[in-house]
Amino acid sequence: MPYPSYDPSHTPAKLQDARRLNALKSLTLMDTPTEAMFDRLTRLATRLIGAPVSLVSLVDGERQWFKSMVGLPQPWANARQTPLSHSFCQHVVAEQKPLIVSDARTVSFLKDNLAIPDLSVIGYLGMPLTTSDGVTLGSFCVIDSKPRNWTAEEVQILEDLAETTMALVEMRSQILTLTTLNENRIRSAMAQLMQAESRRKHEAEFYGNLLRRVTEMVETHQPTDDILAAIGEANTGTHG
Repeated sequence: MPYPSYDPSHTPAKLQDARRLNALKSLTLMDTPTEAMFDRLTRLATRLIGAPVSLVSLVDGERQWFKSMVGLPQPWANARQTPLSHSFCQHVVAEQKPLIVSDARTVSFLKDNLAIPDLSVIGYLGMPLTTSDGVTLGSFCVIDSKPRNWTAEEVQILEDLAETTMALVEMRSQILTLTTLNENRIRSAMAQLMQAESRRKHEAEFYGNLLRRVTEMVETHQPTDDILAAIGEANTGTHG
């Protein structure tokens, strides 16, 4: 029996845990386009385990959203998400350990879940997607539309794929952080160049006006002391 001492009434509070939601947000995974590196893993899960559906499912406080998926029926495939009323993965997140279900219709906390009639979820095997600092974000799961006795080898395969998924998630986050830092540095350098160019243009305009004024004073035979005073006042106004 999966999770023999499990109390599903505590699940909503666990899903709303601020530390967990902040970690999920900081990784910028939710509502992003599909990525080949994750799609390869769900395809591999389907082939190796022989399950018709495999998902990389991320769970926030209101829904489960699929970063990658194979075999999910419509309209869920286009939506790439379901409400928690259709989620088994929420329980993996709440318990932070694998959920192994042969027949969901016989499990007390799953038998009324709408994923059974609407998505034909009967057999379910889900592994927690947990960060290196112990925060569970979702589940890597495989699903069958009929009862399924999952083997120890299948459980191990999915555990390995879940760990690989999280290694990719954290590598992706590091790359995005470095990219953002580099973009900020480039923007800062560009801003400095623009400021320097603005100063150059201002100085060119200033000295052009000063040259015209001095030329006019010379041509109108103004006293030398007056010309030098004009130049001195101009330089004081610029550099003072």
